Amino acid sequence: MKTTRAALLLGFLAATSGQAAEPAAAKPDVVAFNASVRVEVDAAGKPVKVEAPADLPEAIRGFIEKRVASWQYEPAKQDGVPAAAITFVRVGACAIPAAGGYRMGLDFKGNGPSLVNAGPWFMPPPRYPKEMQRRGAEGTYEVTYAIQPDGSTKVAAIEPIEGTGNRYVTSFRDALTDWIEGLRYQPEQVGGIAVATEMSFPVSFELRSGGGGSEAYRKELEARALASKECLAASSPGGPLPIATNSPVKVIPTPAG
Repeated sequence: MKTTRAALLLGFLAATSGQAAEPAAAKPDVVAFNASVRVEVDAAGKPVKVEAPADLPEAIRGFIEKRVASWQYEPAKQDGVPAAAITFVRVGACAIPAAGGYRMGLDFKGNGPSLVNAGPWFMPPPRYPKEMQRRGAEGTYEVTYAIQPDGSTKVAAIEPIEGTGNRYVTSFRDALTDWIEGLRYQPEQVGGIAVATEMSFPVSFELRSGGGGSEAYRKELEARALASKECLAASSPGGPLPIATNSPVKVIPTPAG
C-alpha cells in the first residue's frame, strides 16, 4: 500500500463544505481555491490527458491544465514493470488582479486518490461530539485508514498524539471512525486497475474561544489564503516548485514557472 500524509485542523467553527473546485474569495478581487486535477500518464511517465474540474472558468481551467501537464512524472509500476496510470493532482490556485487581467499562482499540494465531495479548503470534517463540546474536551489523533479499490474506506488505527489525554479517547475515536467510514474516494489506477492506498494524518478537535462566530473564522481562512504559496507566487513573477509525494505516480519537481 502507498501512504499519503496530510494535516487537518478541525475547529468547533469548521468551514462548510462545497465542491472541490468551487472558488472561495480570499478578499475582494482575489480568488483562491483548491482543485483536484485528473492526470493520465503513460508507461514512460508522460501526461497524455489532464482534466481540471469542468465547472471552473475556461481560462482558469486551461491555465491549470497547461501547468499540470508541463510537470514531469515518474511512471507507476505494475509487477515491477512501468505501466500507464491515473492519479489525481491536488493544486492550490490563486488569482490576483494585474494590469489587463489577473496574475495566476499555482502550488502543488500532493497527489493520490481524489476525495469525493471535498470542500474548497478542508475535507468534510467529522462531527465534534456534543458531550465533548460541553465538557470543553479537545484532542489530537493520528488517523490511519485504507482506501479500497472500490473507493470505500476502512479504519486501520486511531491513536492519540502526545499531549492528548486518554479520558475522552473513546468518544473522539467513535466520531473519527464514523467520519472515516463515510468518506468516499476515486481511487488511483495502475495498468487500468484501481489500487488501494493508505492515508495517515493528524486530526485535531479544537474548541475556539473569543467569540466572533463564523465571520471571524471566514476572515481567518482569508488570511491563510493570502499567505499561501500560490497567492505569494501570484503576487510575484516567480512560481513555486511542485513536490513529489508517495503515490504510484510521482511528480518530479520542476520549476512551476
